[in-house]
Amino acid sequence: MPLTPDDRRELEEKVMSADLNLKQKQAFWETPRNIALLVTAVAAIAGVLGFKLGQSSPPTQIIFQPGSIVVPAPK
Repeated sequence: MPLTPDDRRELEEKVMSADLNLKQKQAFWETPRNIALLVTAVAAIAGVLGFKLGQSSPPTQIIFQPGSIVVPAPK
């Protein structure tokens, strides 16, 4: 059954209205989503780098020379 020109125009207006509504919803959530993705990516990269640096470097040792620490005598 073919559409009349008035029916076709009404249908096109409904589709355009629905499309505009969808685009507005998508635009509202786009910035927070991108910020969340960026924060997640930075945290993941920092975690991997910290893990790799922690694996490759030997643990830090603090060595005190004899006589460098003076402890007062107990009273």
